Amino acid sequence: MDSIALSQLQIAHHQIIERLIRRVITEKDAAALVGKSVRQVRRMKQHVLASGVSGLIHGNTGKHPWNKQRQRFVDHIVTLYTTKYVGFNCLHFRDMLEEREGIIVKREWLREVFLAHHLPRKKRRAQRRFEHRERKPQSGMLIQQDTSTHDWLGTGVPCALVASIDDATNEVVYAQFFPSDGTIPNMAAMKRTVETHDAPVAFYVDRASHFITTRHESVHVQLTGRYDETQIARALKEIGTTLILALSPQAKGRVERLFETLQDRLIKELALENIKTIDDGNRFLTSWIPVFNRRFMVPPVSRILAYRSLPNHLLLERIFSIQEDRLVRADNTISYAGRTYLISASSTRVSFAKAAVTVHLYIDGTIHIFYQGRELAYTMSWTQSRGNGEDIIAWE
Repeated sequence: MDSIALSQLQIAHHQIIERLIRRVITEKDAAALVGKSVRQVRRMKQHVLASGVSGLIHGNTGKHPWNKQRQRFVDHIVTLYTTKYVGFNCLHFRDMLEEREGIIVKREWLREVFLAHHLPRKKRRAQRRFEHRERKPQSGMLIQQDTSTHDWLGTGVPCALVASIDDATNEVVYAQFFPSDGTIPNMAAMKRTVETHDAPVAFYVDRASHFITTRHESVHVQLTGRYDETQIARALKEIGTTLILALSPQAKGRVERLFETLQDRLIKELALENIKTIDDGNRFLTSWIPVFNRRFMVPPVSRILAYRSLPNHLLLERIFSIQEDRLVRADNTISYAGRTYLISASSTRVSFAKAAVTVHLYIDGTIHIFYQGRELAYTMSWTQSRGNGEDIIAWE
């Protein structure tokens, strides 16, 4: 015969129900004594009449809860965290369990495991003290772009991650590693954004020197208060996109929070894949960013896109380039970046002496020379040593 373990409260309730069955007390009195409703007391009475004292024991007593994970499974989760995913926050760890280990668990259950085993949790975010700004209603109205120089690859050598995020949807429209920050990396980010999404209404950036010229104040600047246009500002003006300069990091908070998330998640996943070079890191980003976007994107208020298509005659390679004017010398040459370039004759002119030309340094590093919108052929000089201390100039 199976033994039944009753608590003192259950014993007291059984005695009260027995008195009710013998009609010593009324249902109303029994309900007041057990602290339950009359309906519940009637149900307890029926259970005692059918099963005796065991009728007061809950049917799940002694059973393993269906939603409680086995201890062996819990130990496996803890082992995975302490050996493979050390330092991941709770939500990131849950995502890795689902994507890489094929294990699906609820966030709250995993949070209880973190608490029970004293695993590190995400730090509490400091209370914001600045006014919240609503998102733009349409995708493409505002692209926030910034650069984070950090030891992303865990090699001890910092590199620059240039990233752009859509203010309306949180979509990361561009992300790429570069050896350092500057005009070319940011120009490459904007050019790629236009190629993949069309031209946005505005780019929102900080006040770095490649976005605004403030370093050297000439007499002209002191008199007018106007600075020369940067190469990036000139390129965006050509495609009709506005360049907005933020006055503080908090003003472009979405891209700042993006880097905070990337420095928590991306660095750990790059380490998991043992990625140590910029080229490998950029290849990893091409497949990682779409997954990141599916997880963190939000729907815009309006489904109408604010991106604007550009006419075919606008060549982005030429627009997004560093452009400098030069005056051709009498020997039909110009000097650029410490090198001499000999301009070849064209079908319309034999010599370009004293002509004003524009030198374009493309993002891929190639040099192109234009005169009145037409590209000119040229040969570039290089120095060859004779071995006796003398150098000669040769042409490629």
